[in-house]
Amino acid sequence: MSEVLKKYIPEEAIPMISQWFKEYNFHLRITKKRQTKLGDFRPSLKGEQHKISVNGDLNRYHFLITLTHEIAHAAVWNQHRNKVAPHGIEWKTTYANYLKRVTKVVPFPVDLQKSLAKHLNSPKASSCSDPELYIALKKYDSIPKIHLEDLSHGDSFIVGKNKKFKKGNKRRSRFECVSLDNGKLYLVSAHAEVKKIESTTINKN
Repeated sequence: MSEVLKKYIPEEAIPMISQWFKEYNFHLRITKKRQTKLGDFRPSLKGEQHKISVNGDLNRYHFLITLTHEIAHAAVWNQHRNKVAPHGIEWKTTYANYLKRVTKVVPFPVDLQKSLAKHLNSPKASSCSDPELYIALKKYDSIPKIHLEDLSHGDSFIVGKNKKFKKGNKRRSRFECVSLDNGKLYLVSAHAEVKKIESTTINKN
């Protein structure tokens, strides 16, 4: 497993993560990119191992933070089963403690250190739920991605399977977007990966 982990997380974190593998007895599945989540935790059933999955397209720092998030779920489940909320105080405390341990062994870049320090004060249900941390993390993607929040008001874009929209006003973590296909208004996540449509392209269609 250590050889596999080398491809996905900073090498300094491998001994700690390997120890958690043994302690919480989980199976790690590295998946293709998923639009709806970065990782998930499935508790053991009928004596089987816990199951944790993490998207394989995440950069090393983002993968490590997401994996730590899911391992915290395994730790809380072993202690409380389903008697506490998934992202309640028990999980927040455990996740914060584990992430602090990770930051002590991994030399995160300065900008990530600052974002993680704030994140630890009030852990979110996902890195996507923490805009500052999410923006800091995506700077380290090998292939820069464009997200809806990166576009200007009024920009047109493609998301998903060639669905075309025009960006509008923001509502909390989503933007009002008008479909260029049917004229209807939709709410699209600020973190949705998009492809900007240049005005020249629109004029040609």
